Amino acid sequence: MEVARSAALAALHPHLSPGLASTVIFGVLSAAAYGLAAVLQHQAAVRQPAELSMRAGLLVQLARRPWWLFGNALDGVGYLFQFLALRTGSLALVEPLLVLSLLFALPVSARLDHRRVARHEVVAAALTVAGLALFLGVARPGAGAPHASRAAWIALTVGIAAAVGIMVLAARGRSRRRAALFLAAASGTAFGYVAAVTERTAHLLNHGWLHVLGTWAPYALVVGGAAALLLTQSAFHAGELRWSLPTLTLSQPLVAIAIGVGFFGEHLNTHGVAPLFEVIGLAVMTVGVIALAQPSVIGVHPDDPVI
Repeated sequence: MEVARSAALAALHPHLSPGLASTVIFGVLSAAAYGLAAVLQHQAAVRQPAELSMRAGLLVQLARRPWWLFGNALDGVGYLFQFLALRTGSLALVEPLLVLSLLFALPVSARLDHRRVARHEVVAAALTVAGLALFLGVARPGAGAPHASRAAWIALTVGIAAAVGIMVLAARGRSRRRAALFLAAASGTAFGYVAAVTERTAHLLNHGWLHVLGTWAPYALVVGGAAALLLTQSAFHAGELRWSLPTLTLSQPLVAIAIGVGFFGEHLNTHGVAPLFEVIGLAVMTVGVIALAQPSVIGVHPDDPVI
């Protein structure tokens, strides 16, 4: 078992140091919890009245659903593992691992829909893992260093808020499919920002809790997390999970990687043709994620029994 685990870690990150092995394990566990949570939350959210979209009342209604509450508990577990991963790993290492959440969501969703996982779904899952492994293997992201000036953080916060606002406005008055896509993209963008603040908060913990509470980071985390949660549930509420979950799954790591490289100066391999293969890896991963969600694999009809 230990040999198999080491081989799997080496496939995802060939240059993995012993110190970062736990980072990858925590990242994968986070993805598992998030994937299961998304299926359970969607089962409840998609059945709520349309007029509750982007309203606090949506969360009030969902709080009456036991399985939605269980999904939120799993989200909490996923966030704990993500927090632990970001204490040592960079955004460019940890956040792409969360794409694996779809692989955990797939069999659970299939079970709830009383069907088997099809062969083309297995192929799509393999593409996702292959693209992820290629990106991480070539990019060789390492430990995190979430240091940026106050001005940079302000600019980043304003930019993220503006981007999310534009996507929310674009979702209004659209079809359910387009609303789900725009809201999921907004949610992924918000969660990418939350991941950056999480990494900053995790590193501040080295100086103790009192030091952390005296900074802006934990409060930005609460506000950003609440906004991202509302956006996620609104995206799930807007339509089928196959529209929202892939968009959310892809946008979060892409935004987080951009923040890590652009604002924190995190390392990605830029020698020779490495950037080309990194792009190819991300492209293959994207194709796999989209293919994974195209059929009625991760979907539920609003008239299905409520769980």
